[in-house]
Amino acid sequence: MQLKLIHLSKPNPDNRYSNYENQLEPQYFFPDSESRALFENNKVSLLQISEDEILDYINNDDLCNDDEEMFPKRSVLTGEWYIRSVSFEDDILSIETALLGTDLGYPDDYLGLKLIFIYDDELKEFAFDGINSSAL
Repeated sequence: MQLKLIHLSKPNPDNRYSNYENQLEPQYFFPDSESRALFENNKVSLLQISEDEILDYINNDDLCNDDEEMFPKRSVLTGEWYIRSVSFEDDILSIETALLGTDLGYPDDYLGLKLIFIYDDELKEFAFDGINSSAL
């Protein structure tokens, strides 16, 4: 399956909850401008790692397949995903994503994957630490 990062189009000046229905841009939670700049300066590589990890997750037959009792079902996924929120605190960066599915007969939020990164202050880089899933 190919993945495609989509960008929700409505500005989110009040930093409200973002989902496919309301089309609000992601929520951001940073303790200070330095943390935000650290994310922005590493955004391209963080998003590439995120996409690679999402792809690994949905292509893992133990985690995602089309068995009757399985969630998530790979056949329901559209391949489109977006960022719901980004938070950075105590050297832990969380990127919450949503993958679209057609289980309702139309594209909508289906699977949430939260990617966790740890910032190594000595190496000045982020390291991927894990992924958590949720039904949306």
